[in-house]
Amino acid sequence: AGGAAVLAHEVCRGAEHVKQRLAEVEAAGGEGLILRHPTAAHRGGRTTDVLKVKSKKDDEALVIGHEPGKGKHEGRLGALLCKLRSGVTFKVGTGFSDAEREDPPPVGSVVTFQYFELTEARVPRFPAYQRVRPDVAASDFR
Repeated sequence: AGGAAVLAHEVCRGAEHVKQRLAEVEAAGGEGLILRHPTAAHRGGRTTDVLKVKSKKDDEALVIGHEPGKGKHEGRLGALLCKLRSGVTFKVGTGFSDAEREDPPPVGSVVTFQYFELTEARVPRFPAYQRVRPDVAASDFR
């Protein structure tokens, strides 16, 4: 009933090996890989001896609004309110330069964003702004 399991360790043979194993793990429903420096002792917390490797995906979304910033972003963009082609709405609040926060993509424009996966509700998890897509029609979105 969902307890802990010991996983086999494997020596990394290079970048292609990591890509191959990552594809296999993701195809089996896994999130990604954990790479550990081979001589590093286990330590709690964050460390440079351990690296999480996950694939990123990208998609486009229609900008339907702007959410004002808070704290250091007060007075400029906090997040874009966006809509996918499926009609799902969500916020994109990271990935912007200071100049883009001062002059954000306008409502009605289409943007590309990166994300790690979709939630069960089909919402992008950890979306990050990439760029405006003037070549994609806003009419593609419901």
